[in-house]
Amino acid sequence: MERKKRQKKGNRWGITLTPILRYSLIFCLMILVIIGIGGAGLSLSRMRAEAKAALTSVHAQTSQRIEESFQLLEALASLPEFYDPTRDPIEKVKKLDQMSPYFGYLMICYVDADITVYSDGSEPASLASREYMQWLFSTGERQITDSFAAGADGVTLNYTVAVPLIDQNGNITGCLFCAIYFDEIVDILRDAASINNSQAVLIGSQGQIMSSTQNLPYGDSYMEELLKTYLFGVTADQLQSQLLAAVPGEYWSFKDGDFRYTLYQRVDNTNWDILCTVSFWDIFIGILPILTWVSVLTILLCGVLMLVLRRYIAKQMKVVDNLVHSVEELEKRIYQDECPQKTDFREILRLTSDGLSDSLSGVVTRTVFLSQAEAQLKKLQPEQVCALCFVDLDNLKHINDNYGHSGGDIALKSVGYILREYEKKYNGVVGRYGGDEFVLLLTDLESEQELREVLEELVMRLHTEVASAGERIPIQCSIGVSIYQPSESLEELIADADESLYFVKQNGKGDFRIHKN
Repeated sequence: MERKKRQKKGNRWGITLTPILRYSLIFCLMILVIIGIGGAGLSLSRMRAEAKAALTSVHAQTSQRIEESFQLLEALASLPEFYDPTRDPIEKVKKLDQMSPYFGYLMICYVDADITVYSDGSEPASLASREYMQWLFSTGERQITDSFAAGADGVTLNYTVAVPLIDQNGNITGCLFCAIYFDEIVDILRDAASINNSQAVLIGSQGQIMSSTQNLPYGDSYMEELLKTYLFGVTADQLQSQLLAAVPGEYWSFKDGDFRYTLYQRVDNTNWDILCTVSFWDIFIGILPILTWVSVLTILLCGVLMLVLRRYIAKQMKVVDNLVHSVEELEKRIYQDECPQKTDFREILRLTSDGLSDSLSGVVTRTVFLSQAEAQLKKLQPEQVCALCFVDLDNLKHINDNYGHSGGDIALKSVGYILREYEKKYNGVVGRYGGDEFVLLLTDLESEQELREVLEELVMRLHTEVASAGERIPIQCSIGVSIYQPSESLEELIADADESLYFVKQNGKGDFRIHKN
């Protein structure tokens, strides 16, 4: 009940945790926003790295397959049994048919000087109408084609790699070519791109789509697809020019609510281009679990901090409640259990500060002086000299009668101000003992001789005049002093000082006297 009662009292101060809770929630939301922005920034930076990794993988595997094909065919073309036109074409075909499945080709074929092809025991057929064959026989350069339909069914897609057969006299006696499965290149694109969920497109020499992991229509112009996409910093025409010039590059695009990054590069020894594209959302979703864990940990941390802060504030409030309760008890004593019905918090603060000191002279009250003086005496060292001074303002009634009570107040203030100087200088304490009486305890003295010097100076300081309403008010004080002995109590010390003060008052005033034991 007592605890609940104190909590209710605490509420009247208007202290609440709601602002702390509100600002903590705002802080948590800001942290989550920062985590989201950081995740977006990380995704953008990773898009470049992922696209580069995908393009490097696709380009390496595709170029390697093409280069392996050229190396195999050129190695065979250097053998007399293939470039010698007098050898039986059927024997050549048989040897090549045995090699095709071993090296993973759809077929490896022999073409004679008349551009007639021999393969797998079927009847010879003319390839003179094929542009790449005409170019090979006219230039003697190796060739690779875009994908096209070939074979007996006329629908099987493949890529053709061809090298010339040249005899010892430098004459072209025919050529060898191999057909790479279309699906093999598709698998290379998919395997390399699937590592980081990127997309890959293989474009032919005319800008047509030959293969794609995005299910783009085979044979359509890739530039037509780009027209459906918003490009950043480059146009479709500029991109087409760069592709035709075999210049590698990059571009950013936006399509279907997704931000994308694309890298492109020419495949070695071909007229093909590979483009690898990475989606922002694919990357962001990939790091989303990490961001989620970071967000959850952040929220938990904020929650823990809020609980710790709440407990700390509650603990401090308990201390405040105890202090307020103590002050209320003190207030009751001050008012002698006649506490006003309406006492606000400011009044309580006044009681704990100014209420424990004399509002006129600025020194502490009699009760506080006695408490502090007792504490000071207990801490004294044997070699220290300690003295208690009983100071009386002479002729206060005369001052009040002649200069008014305001003049008397000014005189008391002046005495209190001077005594506080000596309190600080000699590590003591000063209090107002009665109407015109002050008590001053001095503890930081080295000898009785020093005490006498201090008292002589103090008597002179207290013999002065102060101005009030254009008049000069004369001030004079008498001082009775007692020197502390280890066996002596504070009450005895005050009594001895009071006795010395009485002697001074009876013998002319305005001087000091040290009590002799």
